[in-house]
Amino acid sequence: MRRKIVVRAVSAILSGLLFIASSCRPEGSKASQKLQDGEQAYLSGASFNHASQYEESTYYLKQAEDAFLSVPAASLSPLQQQRRDSLLGLTWFHLGNTSESEMLYDIAQDYYRKAIPLLEKEDNVVYLACAYRDIARTTAIAGGEQDSVLWYFQRAEEFARAAGSEVLVLDVDAYRYQLCFPDSAEHRLQVCRQLAEQYGVHTRYSEIVELLLAQHETDSAAYYLERLQPRDSAYVYWYEQSYAYLRSKILCQRQETEEAYGVLLDLYDRKIDELQRDAGARTYALSLHYDVAREQQLAEEARRERQWQRRVSVILVMLLVLVVLLLFVSWQYWQHRRREQNAALQALRAKYTQQLQSALERLQQKVRLTKEIELQRLRGNEVEFPKWLQTYRDEQLTMNKESLDELIRSIDGALDGAVSRLRREYPQLTESDMQFVILSIIGASDSDIGILLNVQKQTVYHRRQIVRRHIDQEIDDIDAWLRAYVLRGT
Repeated sequence: MRRKIVVRAVSAILSGLLFIASSCRPEGSKASQKLQDGEQAYLSGASFNHASQYEESTYYLKQAEDAFLSVPAASLSPLQQQRRDSLLGLTWFHLGNTSESEMLYDIAQDYYRKAIPLLEKEDNVVYLACAYRDIARTTAIAGGEQDSVLWYFQRAEEFARAAGSEVLVLDVDAYRYQLCFPDSAEHRLQVCRQLAEQYGVHTRYSEIVELLLAQHETDSAAYYLERLQPRDSAYVYWYEQSYAYLRSKILCQRQETEEAYGVLLDLYDRKIDELQRDAGARTYALSLHYDVAREQQLAEEARRERQWQRRVSVILVMLLVLVVLLLFVSWQYWQHRRREQNAALQALRAKYTQQLQSALERLQQKVRLTKEIELQRLRGNEVEFPKWLQTYRDEQLTMNKESLDELIRSIDGALDGAVSRLRREYPQLTESDMQFVILSIIGASDSDIGILLNVQKQTVYHRRQIVRRHIDQEIDDIDAWLRAYVLRGT
């Protein structure tokens, strides 16, 4: 019984500790949620980037970068880790594009260089070609060494050919001759025409017009300028500005100065309006970004506070459950001990009651035989008393010291040393007092105590009062107090 109680208690405590540990452990679902949030932010940033809305694109791409970098690799499965690295590489590539649009060429190159190892891990040859092409272009614009620029263009061409994209190969070739070999006008013109006419890269028409104007082919330039006007395009503002600027140059070559001047003034006015709108949008975006960041920070702090409160609540509840469980186990244990002690006292009481009954029966038998013999003598029969009956009056039903010591040891062992503790706390109790105490503990009556100790009932009463005075004069029922004492102390 005791072993079952202990096993159940230990099992409950271990279960509680495991629950607390699991509630405080970082969960894999949180990492998966962060990965999903980062992927969603990347998709939003990439969509704005394709629409040339670079401010919004940068905002979402930075969110995606923070989300991906905050996910520990150990909390992800191999497939999730591969997905995170792939998305992080694409995010850095697009951040390089947005930085380049702001003419932050050093920052753009850093993003491209960070993206390349992850793109190589995924063997994403298309984006690798674009990344090396953009590094070469930004390096050339920033005045970098031509050997480095040519090497980057060579790597871009290798990956473009590996991707099987003729458009990408021609695009790399066009940028290489534009930035590294500006005198090769014929080759550039051929490549740009091929990109614009065969593959529909309409942005190359502006470069074709520039090259034709440099060769003073005004009519051809005017022809290609009209093809620079696609309507439904994400680059509509760029097309309008390029068209106006190139048209003014064509008018100047045709000596139509006033009209060219009007086109430039109109372009200037629209540029000023655009810059003002852009400044207002940037101011609003910055304030919005600040508000959103602050709200996100407050929400994160609130989430952490709720998480901390939840963990503390769980810990307090588990501690309360453990305390209640320990109290219940203790109560069960002491109840079990109490039942064992009561059973031991009952066994001792039954043992000495049986001994007392047997002694009384023997005494009654002797008295009865003695009366029969005396009656026979009165009738004139010569009957002698047996030798074992002649001294029955001298025989007493008393317990010797050995029996009393054995009884004391038995009760002290059954009650976990309660008798020894009583002696230590009340040293004024004598051997006679302890004999009365022991017999009172096992529930012997006054008559039984008188017979077992060979004293009169009045002597038993006086002994009870003496024990009461030695322990506490205020006790009303010393027998009940003694039995409660030996059971309470265990």
